[in-house]
Amino acid sequence: MNRQYAMVGLGSFGVRVLEKLSEATDQIIIIDKDKGVVEKYKDMAAKSYIADALNEEALSRIVPEAIDVAVVDVGDHLEAAIIVTNALKKLGAKQIIVRADNEERGEILKMVGATNVIYPAREAASKLVPMLVSSDLFSFMPISPSLVLAEVRVPDRYIGQTLVEANFRKSKGINIVAIRKDGGEEYNYFDPQYRIQSYDVLLCAGTEKDVTAFTGARITARKNVIGDMLRGVFGKAHQRKVSDTVQEEG
Repeated sequence: MNRQYAMVGLGSFGVRVLEKLSEATDQIIIIDKDKGVVEKYKDMAAKSYIADALNEEALSRIVPEAIDVAVVDVGDHLEAAIIVTNALKKLGAKQIIVRADNEERGEILKMVGATNVIYPAREAASKLVPMLVSSDLFSFMPISPSLVLAEVRVPDRYIGQTLVEANFRKSKGINIVAIRKDGGEEYNYFDPQYRIQSYDVLLCAGTEKDVTAFTGARITARKNVIGDMLRGVFGKAHQRKVSDTVQEEG
C-alpha cells in the first residue's frame, strides 16, 4: 500500500516539501485556510482542502486515521502548531514533522506529539557557513548528527597522487564517494589507482570536524541537526491524479 501524506499548512517550508514530495508520489492531502494558497498548489495533491486546521473536528474528517506522514507548517504561530500537532497525534499519525523557529519551541512541540522538528533557518545556516569560511567547499549537507556529505576541491598537496596513496580514510578520516570535474555536473565512480587531478571535485563523507579540517576551514564545534527529514520515504514517482479541492466548513 502506498504511503499517505498530509501537508497541514502551506508556509514556505511546507510548500518546498510539497514540491519535492509531489515528484515522488500522488498520495498527498493539502490543507490550508487560505483559498488562494490551496488553489495555487492543488494540482500537486490528490486532495486539497480549504479548512482551518485548528478545528480539530474538521481535521479529523480530512486526515485519515493513522496516516503515514503529516507535515505541519503553520508559520511562526506556536499555539496553532501545538494544537495541530496534538490533534494529529490523537488521530494516530505515524510520523509528525513540524517546522519550528527555535529549540525551545521544538521541545514543546515534541512534548505534544511531534516526532521530528525541523529548523529551516538553522539548517540553511549549517549548510552555508562552512562554504563561506572555505573556498574549497562547494556544497555541505549535514545528514545526521555525526555525518556530513560535502563537495570538496582537491587540496594541492594531493594532486598527482593515486587515491590509494592519498589514503584519505586513514589519514583524514573521510571517505571518497565519487569524483567529478570542476565545472561538470556528472559524478563518476573511480578506480583506486586513479591519479587525482587539479580540476577534480571530491564528493566525500565524514564528520563535520574531519571534512572541514580537510579543507582548512575552522568552524566552532556545534550540534548538528538532521537536515533531510524525508530521506528514504520517496519511492518511484507515480502519475498524479486530478486534484480534488474541498471547502471545509467549520
